[in-house]
Amino acid sequence: MNKIILCLSLFISSFSFSQTVINVKNGKVLLDLGSLDVNAGDRVVTSNSEGKKKALLQIRQIKNGKATAEIVKGTPEAGHTFAMFKGATKRPRQAVSKVDDYSQYTTRRKGGYGFTGSLAMNAMKISNLTRNGTSYSFEMTGTNFGLGGFYDYSLNSSWLVRAHGTLEMFDVKATSGGCGTSVDLPECTVKFTQLGGYGTFNYLFSPQPLRVWAGIGGGLFIYLSKDASVLDTNKFFFNSMLMAAGGVDYFMNQTTFVPISLEYQMIPDKEAGVTSLVLRAGWGKTF
Repeated sequence: MNKIILCLSLFISSFSFSQTVINVKNGKVLLDLGSLDVNAGDRVVTSNSEGKKKALLQIRQIKNGKATAEIVKGTPEAGHTFAMFKGATKRPRQAVSKVDDYSQYTTRRKGGYGFTGSLAMNAMKISNLTRNGTSYSFEMTGTNFGLGGFYDYSLNSSWLVRAHGTLEMFDVKATSGGCGTSVDLPECTVKFTQLGGYGTFNYLFSPQPLRVWAGIGGGLFIYLSKDASVLDTNKFFFNSMLMAAGGVDYFMNQTTFVPISLEYQMIPDKEAGVTSLVLRAGWGKTF
């Protein structure tokens, strides 16, 4: 009789429901594995207290009897139990690293969009300002702000095209040398309000959740308003520029990210060449 009771106890314990959903936050699920043996990449099915299946999850990381998982479909809740998904293929634990696992089991999305604010440190060099028969050369500097939006299109897993549209202020003043009473001007200034459109081809060095990239590109600026004491503004309608950029897209979840970039922009002009160092940050979402 005692042997029968022992066998029944072992049999019942094999169906233990100790594996439960601990928490669900920002599309990520924390699991208590209990006695369940799983590997990164395996799929599990959650059920409510009535035994109804509620969600399909995919294991991402495992540590100390706990696991984090991504939601494939459905709506898991804290307290749900879970079991191995029928037909799931188990893999050796060493087969997938932390980064490889994330990139392999995250669906690559074709595009994205977002908004950014920018802080630009601008410099304009005047090469040949003529006053009273004398030519002057000097530099003007200024720190300005801008707002804009962007659109992403993924060419493949390594290349991404990012297009920007921006509204920016360009306001620079001469700080020293060749400006002032010597050129018969109270001050040397250039003030533009400009609408810009440009794009970059970005190479992705790493996948989500920390997407590091570098790119090159160019663009076109249209001047909406112009005020300059040292330039003939009638000659300025639009201008083109070249740029190099690098940055990081930090993903808070599978679709929402924070884009941060540092850009070097250059307008090669013989009379009024411009260089800009632009720090840009904002909010983005993939689709």
